[in-house]
Amino acid sequence: MAATSEALSGVLSDPDAFTAFYTQALPRVYGYLLTRCGGAAWLAEDLTQETFLAAVAEIKRGRSVLDPIPWVVRIARNKFVDHVRKNVRDERKLFEAWQVRDGAVETQDGRESALNALRCVPLSQRAALSLRYQDGLSVSEVAKALGRSIHATESLLARGKETFRRNYRRDEHG
Repeated sequence: MAATSEALSGVLSDPDAFTAFYTQALPRVYGYLLTRCGGAAWLAEDLTQETFLAAVAEIKRGRSVLDPIPWVVRIARNKFVDHVRKNVRDERKLFEAWQVRDGAVETQDGRESALNALRCVPLSQRAALSLRYQDGLSVSEVAKALGRSIHATESLLARGKETFRRNYRRDEHG
């Protein structure tokens, strides 16, 4: 698709033009993201969707684009970087919460061990731990957010803490 800024702004009003743009851009964007997401198709799909939503929003605002494929790939890159930054921030917050509750980890090796241990906590447990210790929600608020009973949430939190501790000790002691 030889694109000019006029052609790109017209893609939203012309379904055939948008289909041509999307058909050409989708494999490039998805492939770009899939490799950067380590083959995690679900994540690449989510970020691809976010990319095209952001592109459409920019086109609606009258964004002038001379070369749409590199432009939409740049948006994909930005979405990936945003995702990584958010996850790093979330891991850091959870790590800091653990430091406060379980005693400070002073060394870089200790911090790495803690981050490795967090990565090993199953997603449901990690979500409960994140809501409880990162976001500061009460157990009943965590239960409501996860759609679980308070008892089930307390169990999930206990298992999550134990999984973290077990993996932290294993990583720290080799």
